[in-house]
Amino acid sequence: MRPIRLFYGGEYKDHETGKVILRLAYETVSSWRRKDPIEVGSGATIIGKDEFWSERISDEELATESAALAKRGYIINSKEYLVNHRIWERIFGGVKLTDKKRLPLGEGCAGCCFDIGTEKMFCDLCGAYPAQRGVKVDGPSYIGGTKTEK
Repeated sequence: MRPIRLFYGGEYKDHETGKVILRLAYETVSSWRRKDPIEVGSGATIIGKDEFWSERISDEELATESAALAKRGYIINSKEYLVNHRIWERIFGGVKLTDKKRLPLGEGCAGCCFDIGTEKMFCDLCGAYPAQRGVKVDGPSYIGGTKTEK
């Protein structure tokens, strides 16, 4: 913990921070600002919430399509992810990608069954992390568009 200003001209408050050497080297008010993810400042976080999608996709529709897609090897856990999956299938034809090999159910990426080799932990196709089946990580994982804390 270190006292920092969370906004310009604000009072100092104890706050956990990283990159202390860089912050000390370039000491300005913004050097000590709180680190927020880019989507917080852009306003995109609202899009990631299911409330945003509730007018577009019903809970029943999500459950039905998620179950159908699971039989094809895709894990869909959020309405936003379902919308993105629909767009991906419409534009790219789904599994008809030429640079990725689709593997049988239960093989390949834990989120989409595409080949990711044996070393990759992140699937750049569906965003699953950890994408290797049976791998546990310290911290959050992302499969099917949902972040889960471990």
